Amino acid sequence: MDLITIASLSAVIIAQDAQPAKRSEAERIARDYMAAYSQVDLERMQSFLADDAVFEDRTALGEGVGPDGLSYDNSASVMEMLNQFRATYNPIELGFAWDTVFESNGRVIFSGHVNALYPTQDVTQNFRWRAEQVTVITVRDGHVVRHQDFANYANPQREMVPAD
Repeated sequence: MDLITIASLSAVIIAQDAQPAKRSEAERIARDYMAAYSQVDLERMQSFLADDAVFEDRTALGEGVGPDGLSYDNSASVMEMLNQFRATYNPIELGFAWDTVFESNGRVIFSGHVNALYPTQDVTQNFRWRAEQVTVITVRDGHVVRHQDFANYANPQREMVPAD
């Protein structure tokens, strides 16, 4: 091969590598679902769930949480838990920020942080709860069939921040 041919092939390979990867259907669904979760838009979240969807948070800590964390085995119980969470804590947002997102075999892995904001009695300030988090969303036949959260509940950052 001559130098021009090698240079042309190299340019094509570099251009292909520079192209953003096309997202799979599973990744598109999982990203939309997680955007709804981040915004605490439970009605929208529910629209993605299969009837037999499983929600697990094996790293959860707290009163009434056993050594295996939390697990819900159908969309009705998942939504009941999420609605109870919203009613109890009144989150403004969960504010997920993902450093890495990738899909393999219908599983979409999100790695980053939860930056949950909650109102306080002082309308000028919110409470922020921030922790490392990994979430794995399994998508089959266009629906979320498994949601697995893994958060650093043992060592979160807690702080008061100005309200917007």
